[in-house]
Formats: sequence, structure tokens, C-alpha cells
Amino acid sequence: MRAVKLTAPGGLDNLQICDVPEPEAPGPGEILVEVRASSLNYHDYSVAAGPFRVLDGRIPLSDAAGVVRAVGEGVRRFSVGDLVVSCFFPTWSSGRPFLHGFETTPGDGVDGYAQERVVRPATWFTRAPKDYDPIEAATLTTAGLTAWRALVVNGRLRSGEVVLILGTGGVSLFALQIALATGATVVATSSSDEKLERLRKLGASHTVNYRSQPDWGKRIFDWTGGRGVDHVIEVGGARTLPQSIAAIKVGGISRSSVCSPAIKVRFHPRC
Repeated sequence: MRAVKLTAPGGLDNLQICDVPEPEAPGPGEILVEVRASSLNYHDYSVAAGPFRVLDGRIPLSDAAGVVRAVGEGVRRFSVGDLVVSCFFPTWSSGRPFLHGFETTPGDGVDGYAQERVVRPATWFTRAPKDYDPIEAATLTTAGLTAWRALVVNGRLRSGEVVLILGTGGVSLFALQIALATGATVVATSSSDEKLERLRKLGASHTVNYRSQPDWGKRIFDWTGGRGVDHVIEVGGARTLPQSIAAIKVGGISRSSVCSPAIKVRFHPRC
């Protein structure tokens, strides 16, 4: 069967399509999944392009949706023919986060889903949502779940609150859709006026070009009438955090990752 491998030391030019052996039949607690679709996330790019060290021959891609083709002894959660979605942190199934790296993340610490078929523990997958096709389902693992956990699980987003999204990446676009479905108001930033127009068509109430308006945090704070936004989906890190803090209200929540702690603003620079 075919797979994509990344040869050390990494770099997009070192991605190669090659033939690999077919996986063996699933053992106890395992399932054989035929990969139907994968989504690309910035994490996949960072693994492939560096500067992180990569194991020679690593198979990339952390997200996948596929069809169960065989089940091992003891598997009760899935049956042949089920459409399933991969898990980004497959060993974290419940409770508080305990992971501090990507040692078990597919496409990073272990081989990922840029291959036609895989045998993995059944606990490394979950069912795809009803009526989703594989392409739709494959987008959920990294971007969709990050936005959901940030806004709904940890942020306890409520109707009427204001959510600030940064840019037009997968996490931000999922956050926009989740926020609108919850009845929240969305403010968005981008360096592209064309993308800002598309964000407004998707439902953003206010947009700011951060390249032409580098003080975008203050401008968004002023747009809220001096109250500040309730939530920031912070994906820029050190480059954007000061402006995110300038935009957020006292007691607001800024979160960027399913595992990172939330930053709750208990004071404000204007106080």
C-alpha cells in the first residue's frame, strides 16, 4: 500500500510517496481502518518543515477519518463499516490533561495517517458525527475540537458574549461557527482585506486589519464600548498576546490549545 514518509532532517522536499507493507490483522483491542480523508493543520506543517527534529521515515498527518474494515478480539465500540475519526491525543480519553508533549500524537511522536490503512487500538478513534462524510469528519480532530474545548468546555460560552478570533486558520474558523451557533458576537482580525470581507460574510460583526492597524487590541476594546471582549482564541503566541490582552475584558478568557492553561485577565492595563 502507499504512504507518505518524511526523511530526516525534514523539510517539505523530503516528503516522499512510497510503498509500505500492509498492516497485519488487528489484535485484541485493535481495529483496521481504511483512511478515507485527512486534514492539514499547522502542526502537520511544523512537523514536516521543522525546526523540530523528526524521526527518519516518519509518516505524517495527525487527523484522519476512515472506515473500519476489521475489528480485533474484545472490540465492542466499533463494527465493520463504521466511519471513525482519529484522536490527536489518543492516550488521553478522560479527566484533566496530563500530557506535556507529542510523544503519542499521530504524525509526530508516532506514525500518522498519510497512509491507506492503519491498525491501531480502538481507543485511538471515536465515531464520526452522524451524516458527516469523511472529508468533513477529518477536519474535527485538531481544529474543531480545539475551538470547541476552548469556547464551550473550558470557556462556558454564553449567548450574547463577544469572541475575538485571530486570523483565518482552522481553529479560528471553527470558533467563529461555534460562537455564532451559540448566539455570541464575533470580532475577527486578518492581514487581508479580502479575507476580512469573507469573515463578514460568514457572520463576523466587526473586523480589523492587524497589518494596517497594529494597535488592533485597543481598537477592538474601544469597539466594545470600553468593556472588552469575553473570549480570545489566541493562536499567535508572543506576537499577538499583548494586543489580545488589550482587547479582552477584566475576567475574560484567552485560550489557544486543548492542553494549554487558560489566561484569565484579572486586571487590565487601563486599570
